[in-house]
Amino acid sequence: MSRDVNNQYIIIPGCCDLNRGDQALGWETARIAKDAGFVGDYSILAEQNEPIQQSIDEGYEILRPVLEHPSRKFQDRDNISYGVRLKLLWGAVALKDLLVSLIMLSPFLRTVFLHESSSHVQTIRRFAESKAVFMKGGGLIQSHGGLVSTYATYYRLYHIFLAHSFKKPVYILPNSFGPFEGPLVKWMVKRAFKYCRLITAREDKSKEAVKDELGLNINVFPDLAFYLQNGTVSKDELFSKLRISPHQKVVAITMRPYRFPDSENPEAAYKQFQIEMRQFIRELNKRKFVPLIIEHTFATTSHESDGDCIKAVLSEMDPKEYRLLSDRSMNCRDLKAVYGMCDYIVGTRFHSLIFSLSNKIPGIAISYDGYKSVGIMADMGLEDFVIDIGKVSSKRLLKMFDMMLEHESDSLEKIDKYISMANKERLRLIQSIQEA
Repeated sequence: MSRDVNNQYIIIPGCCDLNRGDQALGWETARIAKDAGFVGDYSILAEQNEPIQQSIDEGYEILRPVLEHPSRKFQDRDNISYGVRLKLLWGAVALKDLLVSLIMLSPFLRTVFLHESSSHVQTIRRFAESKAVFMKGGGLIQSHGGLVSTYATYYRLYHIFLAHSFKKPVYILPNSFGPFEGPLVKWMVKRAFKYCRLITAREDKSKEAVKDELGLNINVFPDLAFYLQNGTVSKDELFSKLRISPHQKVVAITMRPYRFPDSENPEAAYKQFQIEMRQFIRELNKRKFVPLIIEHTFATTSHESDGDCIKAVLSEMDPKEYRLLSDRSMNCRDLKAVYGMCDYIVGTRFHSLIFSLSNKIPGIAISYDGYKSVGIMADMGLEDFVIDIGKVSSKRLLKMFDMMLEHESDSLEKIDKYISMANKERLRLIQSIQEA
């Protein structure tokens, strides 16, 4: 496919098609940028061996990140917890990566050291040719401190620094930011943000974090996945395949593995989460709801693979107690359509909530990292329907579920109001990009 060298744009950071939330944010970033007048060819970053065929089919060029995750050298699928040996190995790779990545930030040094056989030459060439770089929506820039927080933050910010080194305009579309804990973390984020044309948050809590911790005033816009269009999946065909009657009430449920970093016994906390979710699903089934377990995110490692958590939860259940949807062929639009076919959502993957809420499906968010779940639900006036993953119990979820049913009309009114606002804010975001 020929490309217009005069109108090249890059979307950062890296993502792959297995995470349909990230996929939605990447695709919607390109759509909104084009609506703002940045019409041309778009490239996205994806690490080696990550599935990206759906994005290729959408017309995106795939670039390999200049700075990749050190885990690529040690393909350990079972990474729900990290041992000291693995961390040391990662650290050794990270030191080498740091040196190479710093060389690539220097206009002089990258000219000297970059050669045609380098795996990064195509990416560097695209950054040199691009007219602008867009950071897709999401929740990348956050740090909870600890030994690796400095390098992790550098890794997350790196392609912004690379764009700055080429003097390319950078637009950060609605993100969740903070906290910014750890050595040099705030300094790096400030430095990265300093030369960006536009920085936007996707909820008030992130805006407050950026103002309080970095001293910057930014605007808030809805998560870009609210604007994703539904796919053309047939409800009749899908529900027939899943053995769901048209008259049954369906509760979509998403779950993911989690390391429970604040727990004294993370492995026990994770097992308890699985037990509580299993009991909750059983109780929904007893109440004549259909729990539809949706594998929202696929992955090659156990920490990101929803399927690993789902398998553990369902292993001690009768298949009659639930329905399971696990379909890698569905892209983000298809999956959003599926959530719109359900009646309610209890979601750990937050984009399963956004896909549902934007289809006017009320739900409960299980919050697990950063400000995204708490912040966006609060912005919608639905803060009573958020529970921290560390506090999940079947009893608490059932109590919240009953409260959701009791206040369903009120929740739908708030969702309607937010969606109406979001549609207006999309136009304002386009205008902000143009003005920047």
